[in-house]
Amino acid sequence: MRRELSVPFEIRGQRGLVNVRVLANDDPWASGHQLLVPDLDAEAFRGFPICTATLRYHGQGLNAVMGWIQVVARSFDGARTVDVLPYFAGIAPFYTYGHLPTFFDAPANPDHPDGNWIATTFLVIVPDVIHSRQVVPVAAFTWGYRLVGGHPSTIDPERRDHTDWSGHRDVLERDYPDWTFS
Repeated sequence: MRRELSVPFEIRGQRGLVNVRVLANDDPWASGHQLLVPDLDAEAFRGFPICTATLRYHGQGLNAVMGWIQVVARSFDGARTVDVLPYFAGIAPFYTYGHLPTFFDAPANPDHPDGNWIATTFLVIVPDVIHSRQVVPVAAFTWGYRLVGGHPSTIDPERRDHTDWSGHRDVLERDYPDWTFS
């Protein structure tokens, strides 16, 4: 099992590296799930993955403003959705956006039926940083979990071709028609 992955990228004339780590959550309290689920049953959330992706990048200042976009595919119902934080929903396709943003996700869906939850996570830039609604992918990876009999197992991260949005452009354009996904 390969739970860590490095993905090189180059933007704005500088090189960088995405460092991805996916681990099973052995302590839902430590990962903060009680902040979202006040009556947390930690045992039900144990074993679901925690994904963290950090950046090393040689550019500085505005050159280092980037974002993360994530598309989730669920095998049990065939749904593909853009995974955004609630305050971005319908406004922008970003999971996060800012200066050298760290990506963090800890999905836990113990009530879902058996199946796969697969995320394709893109490191992206807006070429002019804040003036347009054009997004360009610069790196991508997949990760997720498999639920069988109510028991999750992590799916290790794998590098993906970020060009053409790894086949997810249609979902992005459907959910965010005012944005251009180059």
